[in-house]
Amino acid sequence: MKSKQFSILITLLLGVGMASCMKNLDNAGLVEAQRNDQEIKNYLLANKLQDSVTSTLTGLYHIITPANSGAKQTKGGEELEFTYVLSYIDPSNTSRAVVVDTANRTKSVYIPFLSGVVIPGLQEGLSLMKEGQRGRLYIPSNIGFGNDTRDGKMPAYSAIIFDVQLKRSRTEMQQIDDFVRIKKLSNPILVASGIPADTNKVRVYKTTQGTGEKITAGKTVTVAFTANMFRATTAFSKSDSLTFKLGSGQYITGFDKGVEALSVGDKAWLVFPSALGYGSQGSINQSGTYVVAPYTPLAYEITVKSVK
Repeated sequence: MKSKQFSILITLLLGVGMASCMKNLDNAGLVEAQRNDQEIKNYLLANKLQDSVTSTLTGLYHIITPANSGAKQTKGGEELEFTYVLSYIDPSNTSRAVVVDTANRTKSVYIPFLSGVVIPGLQEGLSLMKEGQRGRLYIPSNIGFGNDTRDGKMPAYSAIIFDVQLKRSRTEMQQIDDFVRIKKLSNPILVASGIPADTNKVRVYKTTQGTGEKITAGKTVTVAFTANMFRATTAFSKSDSLTFKLGSGQYITGFDKGVEALSVGDKAWLVFPSALGYGSQGSINQSGTYVVAPYTPLAYEITVKSVK
């Protein structure tokens, strides 16, 4: 099952049909983008913002404050936490912006910071920001929502404004540390994965100590499990009785190596980074929808039933 977080962002910030719109931008779309550029300039002039704004080669205009922040820069592959308000520039009165979406004015949204997750103009704007900064992004339709009207809330080919506050850009290890703290897990067993880098270890947190046989490589194990992304409200996979051979390569490394650290009767959390899960590719179902987004750390809740 998809992460609730991921599906919300696809709906709110990418838009229905946006991918095809961007790939097939016709002459009319280019004309609209040029019109948007003039609308943005008119808006900035009318509101005396022309000396505060910076533009990029893509047509994005932005004001980011404070300008000289020494905070952490956003980075691809991390998780971004931010709030936003979406508006569009009224084409009949370009000195005025019309608010479209305030649902996340104070409520944070979270995205894996990857190409294609949000519209190109918002992605570019976020890439220029640091933690704690506020950005006002003026985005023409060719790097915005194209001809998408946001369910009739704004005209097609609108020049839009995103008011964004970037709260955090978190590495996978920071996400893991936060998850462990929230779940109040402690005293991990660190299991080497065979993949280089000190971070590529499985953290095994036993919540119930079993009294049965110790599991070893090559054994056939039966477990019950739920597989979780940190921000999802439901498990993306689960089983009450899964039987498999350790080390067979049938399952992801973090799951396989984590189970090997357990004994029959153990209940535990296996927590590990995406390098031991679905990596930079993620996991996609037959309809082309992400089940697990790229660069997503995972947490498996395990009960070991038997080994032979």
